Amino acid sequence: MDEREAVLHRPQEFRDVYHRVYREAPYHEDASAADAFAAQLAAHAALPGFAVAAVRDGGALGGFAYGVRREEGWWHPRAAAPAPHRLRGPLFYVYELAVLPRLRGRGYGRALLEELVAARTEPHAVLAASTRAPARELYRRWGWEKAGELTGPPDGVDLLALPLRPAPAAAGVPRDRAGAPPADRDHPS
Repeated sequence: MDEREAVLHRPQEFRDVYHRVYREAPYHEDASAADAFAAQLAAHAALPGFAVAAVRDGGALGGFAYGVRREEGWWHPRAAAPAPHRLRGPLFYVYELAVLPRLRGRGYGRALLEELVAARTEPHAVLAASTRAPARELYRRWGWEKAGELTGPPDGVDLLALPLRPAPAAAGVPRDRAGAPPADRDHPS
């Protein structure tokens, strides 16, 4: 079963990981917030442009990231200001990234985000990050740049954007059957 099917058939698994991650500081979310997340995830999974990536630990869900394509003109409804000009076209909005505490520090968060946006055709990805959360500084180190702020509550949430580059095949670089660029015949390696 792929992860999209898991979202649809085993939503409790995603809800439980969400709850274990977001009950920690600085979020302190309760079980009702996790239930609301599960309902939102189910609604988003039915949308075109939905994508999910997951890491499993011994078969159990250890972390996930998911997002949805948003069409031109969409901007976060709680944004304090209109979208910057560069973000007014279609974009991919990353709704959640959650990795269980025992799996943190191993590169799973970054790998999940990279997998999630790898095949996207939108020019930018956007996510919201609490200024009090350690993950915000990780996003910044990974190339995400501040593009706005959300109005509270909770206070102190930035919108971060990442330019997405089309895959080389989509950019017109010829590829061989294995997906690699052909060798330069004038300068063999």
